[in-house]
Amino acid sequence: MLKLNRMQGLYVRIFLLVAFLFLTMASLYSYYLTSQISKYAINEVNDVASIKITHVKNSMELILQRLKINSTNLYQNRNVGYWLAAQDRDTYLDHLVDLSLIDFKASERLVKEVYLFNPATREILAANGGSSPFNGFSDQHFLQKIIQKPEGPLQFSKQVLNGHPEIMLFFPSEDINVTQQGRLAVVLDQKLLTEELLLDNNEFQSKLLVLDSDNSLLMGDINHTFESAFHQFLSGTNKGNHHLQEDNAVVEGFDWKYDGQEWGVQSISLAGDHWKLYLVSPLGIWKDKLFNLNLKILGSFFIMIAFLLVLLYFLSKQTFKPFVEVLQKIRGYYGGNKSMEDDMSWYSLSKGYKLIHSGFDTLVDRVEEQDRSIKSSGHIVKEELLRQWILSNKITSSLKEELGQMIQINLDEPIRFAVFRIENYSKFNANYSFQSRKLMKFAMQNIISEVVMNYGLTSESADLGSDHIVMLFSSQECEQQSETTIVTILEEAKLQLNRWIDIPAVVGLSESTTSPAADIYKVYQSAYELSKLSFITGDNLIFRQSDLRTVVKEGQVSGLDIDQLITFIQSIRVRDKDAVLKQLHTLFEELKVLPANESKLQLTQLLFTLQKSFKQIQGPLAMEDIEQKLNEFTNLREIQVWLEQLLLNLMEDMSNRHAQKEEVFTDILTYIANHLHDPMLTIDDIAHHVSLSVNYVRLIFKEHYQFSVSDYILECRIEKVKELLLETNWSIVEIAAQSGFQSKSHFFTAFKKATGMTPTQYREKRA
Repeated sequence: MLKLNRMQGLYVRIFLLVAFLFLTMASLYSYYLTSQISKYAINEVNDVASIKITHVKNSMELILQRLKINSTNLYQNRNVGYWLAAQDRDTYLDHLVDLSLIDFKASERLVKEVYLFNPATREILAANGGSSPFNGFSDQHFLQKIIQKPEGPLQFSKQVLNGHPEIMLFFPSEDINVTQQGRLAVVLDQKLLTEELLLDNNEFQSKLLVLDSDNSLLMGDINHTFESAFHQFLSGTNKGNHHLQEDNAVVEGFDWKYDGQEWGVQSISLAGDHWKLYLVSPLGIWKDKLFNLNLKILGSFFIMIAFLLVLLYFLSKQTFKPFVEVLQKIRGYYGGNKSMEDDMSWYSLSKGYKLIHSGFDTLVDRVEEQDRSIKSSGHIVKEELLRQWILSNKITSSLKEELGQMIQINLDEPIRFAVFRIENYSKFNANYSFQSRKLMKFAMQNIISEVVMNYGLTSESADLGSDHIVMLFSSQECEQQSETTIVTILEEAKLQLNRWIDIPAVVGLSESTTSPAADIYKVYQSAYELSKLSFITGDNLIFRQSDLRTVVKEGQVSGLDIDQLITFIQSIRVRDKDAVLKQLHTLFEELKVLPANESKLQLTQLLFTLQKSFKQIQGPLAMEDIEQKLNEFTNLREIQVWLEQLLLNLMEDMSNRHAQKEEVFTDILTYIANHLHDPMLTIDDIAHHVSLSVNYVRLIFKEHYQFSVSDYILECRIEKVKELLLETNWSIVEIAAQSGFQSKSHFFTAFKKATGMTPTQYREKRA
């Protein structure tokens, strides 16, 4: 009775002590955790805000700088300069400049309007509105201000046009002053610019604003009340601020109270335009969320503590006596005689724990030793010997003797192969690491072996390190079963692979070898080729030698005919959908009678030719990338469906481009301008570039000009020669070569016919 009381008193004291320590540590830790989470969250908010505002600032500076550069290029355009300096109106010059304005506005999505003002001719030219006189302009006050305004720096400014505030860029400026007479004004689309740059964080109701040097709002989706309060806040002096460094730019931070909430304000200056970017975030949302999170953490901690204390009490009561008994048994095993119930001091408990630790170490050592003995390398050696035999096609007497002791198949009898090939092996590689793939293939071997064993057959397996595993059967055992039974066994193995490890496999079943050592590698290869028939047929069957003779007709077709491919591509160009689908069906019917490897090679060449012929087909032109794309499909049927849809989309896109003649015409002119230096430039190259027929290109060109494409190219080359003669010191031969003339004689003849002078005379007269 005394011993029992001493044991109960011990576990109660242990429980109370552990409970007190646990409560203290858990309370301190929960308090520390909540405070650290709060600090970390606030710091993260500030860091994220700094990163976000710096990113927006960099994007805005990049876009504005690009707009300045492209606007400067427009202002420095030769035709635009002639128009701004003209003293009399020139209709042809108006047309050229109007094209330049339209091209500029089409290339700059953020530009709303472009105006040219010529005080001498009192004419205005707009990208959207065309030409108009001064007295026809809708905002005369703005017009007078622009004409009379002195030159300033090249900066965007806020102006009022037709009663609406607009962001504009003016030329000439102090930085760029080509002509003192005319004016160029570029008007930005504030709505698109705001959508492009100031993406609001709706999750936390943050706001992005852009203000000019007068704290006037340029961009930002806020109401008038918020704008007035924010402007008043910026005008005040009691702003506690802090500075952060982000990408060599200083981010200023402020605290602001508005509408009963606390707001965090981050600002950063934009280079070049004296603008400031502000990010205003409501901190109250974060603080409320952090407070609720802290309550949840503390509450969950105390609930967990209460549960653990109850559990600890019962565990301490139920486990102490077994603990003493374990100590007694261990001491008895080591030769100890002292009873643990006679001395319950902390020293004895400490010795008891050491004794248990020593006992478990001994147990672990023995278990590991036993495990090493179980995990012998016998199966690894056996599989390596099987690989040597199959891949080398030789079985020496030593190898035969060693294999005969390890495998269950009689090596003096013929052998039959079954190859289980993993479908979509590229996806299998992507889903599993190297070690995981080895484990999955090892699991395949075990599952197949167990299924075969359940049917009473003996088998051996080997992983040859590729997309398949090999199963070997004794032909004598297979002959005792019908061919239908063998197929049923293999079908069951495939079903179990799908069920347990979700690996679809295709099976190729070979004929029997004439003897164990005769042509073993050839038989293995034939089984492997049979497993690839699923790529041709699209079926997932147990393929046998008879299937190969049925599906593949070797020697019947040597490949895709070049004339056939040319006709196929021409049908795509004229958008004859019925002919394309019919010819594609014929192509795939011819591919189906080829071996799988040959079929893939022909498909690779077909896709490469299509990509070279049609720039609208997205994707790299490298052969290895096309082969990787084909590996995503398991059979020809899937590739045919994918290619049909690809070509239908291509022809639809080409039809849409036929309807957009202006866009096609612009593309033609751009291509000619970019390839003017190429003496081999022809209308066939242009038609190939826009994926249209030569006749249709001629038709589009005729609708815009009264001369042919070749005459236009020659005229552009003559203009290029004039430009180079006046602006460079190059020799005549160099200029002729850079302008795309094939020979010096042709160059001199064409130039003199166009100008009435030789190139040298033209340069001297214009100098």
